[in-house]
Amino acid sequence: MIQRKKHFEDIKNAVEKSQKITEDEKNLMHKRLEEWYLEDEAMSIIPDILAEISIEIRPILKEIGLL
Repeated sequence: MIQRKKHFEDIKNAVEKSQKITEDEKNLMHKRLEEWYLEDEAMSIIPDILAEISIEIRPILKEIGLL
């Protein structure tokens, strides 16, 4: 559970720091992350779902070691 929380925090921080993702996209991603936090399989679907909002998320997730 602690590892999972860290992954979510890493994603949220990386999204927030990105200059390639718009503020609207960031807000949508943060909202989705909050919704998925309690779901068991969230980590396996997050990259695909966030990529539907902005493809720029994939390099960010890869950079922080989640892809």
